[in-house]
Amino acid sequence: MKNQWLYDRFTRPFAPKKESSAIGDNTEKKIEKTFFAMGTMMSFIAYGAWASEALQASEAVIAKLDSLLSRKKPDSEITQLSLSTGGGWMKVQQDTDAVLREALRYAQKTNGAFDPAIGALVDLWAINKREKSIPDLNKIRCVLASCDYRNIETDGAGRYRIHNGVGIDLGGIGKGYAADRIDTLCREQGVSSALFSLGTSSIAALGAKPNGSPWKVGLKAADSKRPQCFGVVRLRNQFLSTSGDDQQCFVKDGRRYHHIFDKGTGSPSDKGLRSVTVIADSGAMSEAYSTALHVMGLDAALEFQKCEGGFEAVFVTSDQRVVCTPGAQTIFEFRGEALGYQYKK
Repeated sequence: MKNQWLYDRFTRPFAPKKESSAIGDNTEKKIEKTFFAMGTMMSFIAYGAWASEALQASEAVIAKLDSLLSRKKPDSEITQLSLSTGGGWMKVQQDTDAVLREALRYAQKTNGAFDPAIGALVDLWAINKREKSIPDLNKIRCVLASCDYRNIETDGAGRYRIHNGVGIDLGGIGKGYAADRIDTLCREQGVSSALFSLGTSSIAALGAKPNGSPWKVGLKAADSKRPQCFGVVRLRNQFLSTSGDDQQCFVKDGRRYHHIFDKGTGSPSDKGLRSVTVIADSGAMSEAYSTALHVMGLDAALEFQKCEGGFEAVFVTSDQRVVCTPGAQTIFEFRGEALGYQYKK
């Protein structure tokens, strides 16, 4: 999932690949681009003389990452690596190596709450299929043995070896890593003000708006059929990602089943959280940790944030309480009272 609305961009339906330009309030040239990649529509806004060139290059980077990291492409490196289980070492390209190293690092830090080796579990539940069903418990137990990041071995030099039938799934970090890549690229090309929405899952704010004010990202109220936000986060040079249970989901016998899986149970996470938003200086970190904290549950997630540091978070509980870490309180604006949300600093 992931639920954000860009307050600094009106939320019209996305159009096919498009680029337009306008002049911002400080006379800087504004470029907007939308296109489909990594299974979602992406929307980029950038200002400055080199914005158009930077966004063109960013789209090319995204396309390359999609070809390398997608589980849905039979010739992607991630698919081929998963199919090599039980075989020898496989050398991967630099970007694939970089995102795998990041994924394994965050898996270790979170003790597997975020884990890139859950492909078999994702396939078994098949949340996005038209016909929804709950897998047999014995089948869940069978695939859990492979769902462990320690079954992905690396020699530290871009070569990987896969064990125990692991299916690699980078859906919880791929767009965050892509956000890091295009943020760096645009800075190198002289862009100092930009906002990137990689679907609604990962947001990157490069600098501030041209007038010096922060970018504002609205956090969408769960289950709302129109863009209603329970709060807004102000961003400058930061990345934001939200993981929640109200998209890619179905309800059966009063229980919600979604795409954020808890390896401890082999089922969708059910720790009393509707959503977790993470704000960090890294896109890969924000996306991986938003998933991990959702799996941990509120108390464990707050303790992890306190001990680990380096990021802030906004939580929404199943009873619609909004809880912020101390740093998040300074950039969060609560707007959810009329929607039934409760917030207390």
